[in-house]
Amino acid sequence: MLSKTELTFCTYFKCIRRFVYEQETYEDCVAFCVKNGSFAYRIGEEKENVVSEGEIVVCPPNQPFFREIIQPAEICMIKFRTTEPLPIIGKKIRVSKLLRFQGDLEKLEGCLFCDNLVDEPMFSHYCMDILYLAIDAVGEKSKLSVIKSYIEKNYDKEIFVGEMARETGYSTPHFINKFKAYYGVTPKALLSQVRILKAKELLLTSDKLSREIAYTLGFSDELYFIRFFKKYTGLTPKQFKEYRL
Repeated sequence: MLSKTELTFCTYFKCIRRFVYEQETYEDCVAFCVKNGSFAYRIGEEKENVVSEGEIVVCPPNQPFFREIIQPAEICMIKFRTTEPLPIIGKKIRVSKLLRFQGDLEKLEGCLFCDNLVDEPMFSHYCMDILYLAIDAVGEKSKLSVIKSYIEKNYDKEIFVGEMARETGYSTPHFINKFKAYYGVTPKALLSQVRILKAKELLLTSDKLSREIAYTLGFSDELYFIRFFKKYTGLTPKQFKEYRL
């Protein structure tokens, strides 16, 4: 991917306390790579977001880019042109290979207002590696989002974390850590959350008995479902229904 991508500019800012311009529009794609600190931004008419340490935001060409420093930031700015539909353009990306990302940024600290990167092969190498890291992170998140969607739609089935890990190509511990880093919970915890929400919905909107709800949610034992529900809500299904109705 990046075979049709041309680097056009790179510069490094050790500490930005405020942007000179609150808004700019660029002819090329621009990747803002944050090593430390944070800033708020908005691309065109999209809603405001925040990019911080270990993250990259890529502004598309010819789109107004609004920005404001939140915490003094250390930022590398990489401009590039491309004729291929890169999945990173217009997105905020959290880099998964953080040490490699930080290492690349350290190598670019001496790249100040370089507008001829063809003559700077070392700087070009590290700029391209950062773009590769961004693309890799987007692909990784895409794989994890498929798993998340599967869990949310198949809450009534038994979930095998090892099988999910194999689907993504990760070891089981690595998969669990990646999933939690993106979504704040482990796959098993997400399944529990979805089951609890569905159980509450069925208790409040149907006449199903606990036994029927248990089977609907994939539990083979009604007593286990009742203990499970009480663990997360502090109430039995019957108490919850009586309390809410």
